Amino acid sequence: MANGMASLMVGASGLKTAQTALNTTAHNLANINTVGYTRQQIAFKDTQYVSYGNMTTVSSSEYGLGVGVSDIRRIRDQFIDAAYRNENSRLGYYSNQYKAIEEVEDLLGEMQGVTYQDCLNNLYEALNELSKEPDSTVGRSALIQMASAFVTRSDAVYQGLKSYQQTLNIEVDNMINRVNEIGNDIHKLNKQIAKIEATGIESANDYRDQRDKLLDELSEYVTISYYESDNGEVIVSAETIPFVTLTAVSEMSFRMTEGTDLMIPTWPSYERDVYPPYETYTNVSDNDKGGLKGLLLARGCVNVDYSDVPIKPLASDYDMTTEAGREDYELDYATYLEKQDYYNKYIEPSVILSAMAGIDKLVNGIVDKLNGVFCPEKEVVVTSPMLDENGNELLANEMKYTVEQDVLYTATGKAVKGYDNADGTYTFKSDEELFLDEDAQTEAIPDEYTYSYLDLEATDYGMDDDKTIGSELFKRDYTERYVIVNGQYIRNNANSKGDRSEYKLGNMGMNSVVAQDIAKIPMHTIQGKIDMDKGQELLDVWNGNFASLNPEQYAIGNFDEFYNNFVSEFATAGNVLHNYVENQQTMVEGYNDQRLQTEGVASDEELQKMIKFQQAYNAASRYINVISEMLEHLVTSLGS
Repeated sequence: MANGMASLMVGASGLKTAQTALNTTAHNLANINTVGYTRQQIAFKDTQYVSYGNMTTVSSSEYGLGVGVSDIRRIRDQFIDAAYRNENSRLGYYSNQYKAIEEVEDLLGEMQGVTYQDCLNNLYEALNELSKEPDSTVGRSALIQMASAFVTRSDAVYQGLKSYQQTLNIEVDNMINRVNEIGNDIHKLNKQIAKIEATGIESANDYRDQRDKLLDELSEYVTISYYESDNGEVIVSAETIPFVTLTAVSEMSFRMTEGTDLMIPTWPSYERDVYPPYETYTNVSDNDKGGLKGLLLARGCVNVDYSDVPIKPLASDYDMTTEAGREDYELDYATYLEKQDYYNKYIEPSVILSAMAGIDKLVNGIVDKLNGVFCPEKEVVVTSPMLDENGNELLANEMKYTVEQDVLYTATGKAVKGYDNADGTYTFKSDEELFLDEDAQTEAIPDEYTYSYLDLEATDYGMDDDKTIGSELFKRDYTERYVIVNGQYIRNNANSKGDRSEYKLGNMGMNSVVAQDIAKIPMHTIQGKIDMDKGQELLDVWNGNFASLNPEQYAIGNFDEFYNNFVSEFATAGNVLHNYVENQQTMVEGYNDQRLQTEGVASDEELQKMIKFQQAYNAASRYINVISEMLEHLVTSLGS
């Protein structure tokens, strides 16, 4: 055993280690409710041993100088951490999409009692009543009232979607900033941990807890992978890019989608987007992770309107007995498939974009069909542009160009929005630019211009004194429906500023002419007789075939069926996402419970340890007292 003075060292080491153990236990108890705190455990070790005895004549023996602290370690399971962060990342992805679905459902009001469907039903009932008595003042007033309510509600839904899209855009910005903050905080903690642990004497457990908490939060926003270097610093990759390294943080930034204020996250250091454009995300490919990705997918990255929803052509609408009819059908169907591919790739994955495009398609269809009844039109194709009475060129519905395919470019180098026809021509809306290859020697000039004009033989008149014609029910903002040229009512496609004007949400409302004077609703013949056929035509276009969004999921139907399918699609998607979110929450909570069982602080267990270490401290204290009394007795005895 140790000699007298060495025995004092044994007792002192016992006091010191017991005090350290008590401090560790008290630290655990003080942080029992601290989020992210990991229970700490003290490990003991033998201190230095001293040899005694004659090495040459007697066998050597050793005695120890007491106990020391080997380590104060965190009780943490790295495998559970990895599983938790993996599932937390997937939860963030689906949660943000599910929130967007809920927002769409709230705006449509189908679950709150004040439904958008009511506006459609009311408008149809007004049309039905008007068809019975076209000259009824009550019926005409009801039509104006219900049509106005329909447009107002539709615009409110659309503006709500636009507003929520901007909210998601702000959330993208905030999340990018937060990701950068977390990266910088992890980098700072890395340096503090490495500095403290460089001596090998102390472990930076509290700093490690803070770092792990940041990694937990980061996993919610982006897909991460990480490992710890030899000096204790953690190296983090985000979306496969080195994010936090030993020397720096590669911060995330953003760029704007062309023609919009929608932010696209980028890695400036690597000159690339964070996410490949329009990648498909599925559970099978294990890339359905990260709240930022979920936000971007829900928000969308392009501007949309009704024209982005393809209309499936019906063979019944073509003369299939002739070769020309069959060719027209095949051409239109090929165009439809091309647009369907665009829709499936760029619009359908986004909750907000598909909702905006779908509701605008429905409203545009209703407006176009009803206006078409009141203002029946024919199309004319000419080889030179039409001019108004002042000699200004009128904006055509469409223009066709005959050019080589390899000289068609846009400013961004992507395909021109338009479609290529079987006869070698390309069709574009007249306000879309046609860019040519630098080697092109001649300017592209349209071969054909398509215009619409009021069919005077089929049109009806108002029952006012002037027998007004060409009065539409719905009107585009700052845009008259017709320009009169040589007695012909030519469809006007430009607003007062000269920009193309279309019947889409955000650019239309009730026609104030008929709203203020219901007598101008054209439902009488030139002789002043009631046109009962016009009323029936209103019902026929409502109940007739309209459109489909997806040939695999939607049957072509009327407006009500289109809307019901539209809503059903969101309900189905919402149900699927709800199940995903619930399952992910269960998994994340399960892993978190496992972590708490391993690393959480149990007050009863810590109190037991406190009693044990207190007893150890008392025992060491008594031991020192005994050794002290013994030494005092020996010194006193020898001195006497």
